[in-house]
Amino acid sequence: MAEKKSKDIIRVVIADDHALFREMLYHALMEEEDLKVVDQAVDGKQALEMVKLHNPDVLVLDIDMPRMNGIEVTRSIRGSSSDTRVVILTAFDEDDYIFQLVEAGASGYLLKDTSLEEVIRAIRIAYSGESLIQPRVADKILREFARLIQKKKAPPEKEKKILERLTERELEVLKLVARGMNNKEISSRLHISDPTVKSHVSSIMHKLDLRDRVEAVVFGIKAGVLEE
Repeated sequence: MAEKKSKDIIRVVIADDHALFREMLYHALMEEEDLKVVDQAVDGKQALEMVKLHNPDVLVLDIDMPRMNGIEVTRSIRGSSSDTRVVILTAFDEDDYIFQLVEAGASGYLLKDTSLEEVIRAIRIAYSGESLIQPRVADKILREFARLIQKKKAPPEKEKKILERLTERELEVLKLVARGMNNKEISSRLHISDPTVKSHVSSIMHKLDLRDRVEAVVFGIKAGVLEE
């Protein structure tokens, strides 16, 4: 049976086949008062077992691992009843990996040359229900989707129809989310409070049946909101 979660502590599983890196990350996270590493996995299959055993809040996951890679692990978690959020921490920034993991439902994508402070921030952001993708990785995603949009004469009718569920203000917010803006930036742009932005984003997620901001960016671009 999965362990009961604490309301105050973010429970984390680390999955990486490099022992030294895994231990370094473990000690860094355990120094934070609001983080607790409940287990470590050395390959993809073990990562899934740890998620089933502990039901952690966040799984920090490498891509290139034995037995089962990070993409397969992320898809499996997304397809299960688990509410564990996945933060990818890897040395790979190849386009194929990035796009597959975004589609698979990863809540964060960071490269291993990022700072420990940024990794810790990504874990907290994922726990809060939002997403963090390193800027140079996000640039790749936006450029690729922009390229795909240019190849299409019009956005898919399905996405356009779904957009009709949104209010005019929610559509404005979605456009800014699709441009990669965070809540504070949207608040400043639209001259509304941060709580109001958060409320709009939550409503958008519910109406469009989206899991997080990464999916909102993907949906918004597919629906052609950046062209308006």
